Amino acid sequence: MFILNREPSPSLCLATAAHKYRALADDLDAIARGEHPSADRLRDAPTLSGWRIVIAPVPHLLGVVSGHPDIAEGRICRTSAVFVCDEEKGYARTYSRYYRLGPR
Repeated sequence: MFILNREPSPSLCLATAAHKYRALADDLDAIARGEHPSADRLRDAPTLSGWRIVIAPVPHLLGVVSGHPDIAEGRICRTSAVFVCDEEKGYARTYSRYYRLGPR
């Protein structure tokens, strides 16, 4: 991620990015310890169906989304960069959020 900061301090854009990276780092630490997200944690996560991993220019997921806060039901979704994809446990963690993985 590259942010050209042209805002007067404090920068809301940089604060938002820092918050997202902190949340991502906390989740990656938990997963590294074997603490995968619970069903409760994933309950409100969007679901991707018919998904696949695409690498262009960084790994991300592409699929039909449901339950996303910003993308309409049934639309094709290209996620932000994917950091963890555990098909067996049925989830992925992208830069922005968790996704529940439906059938490919």
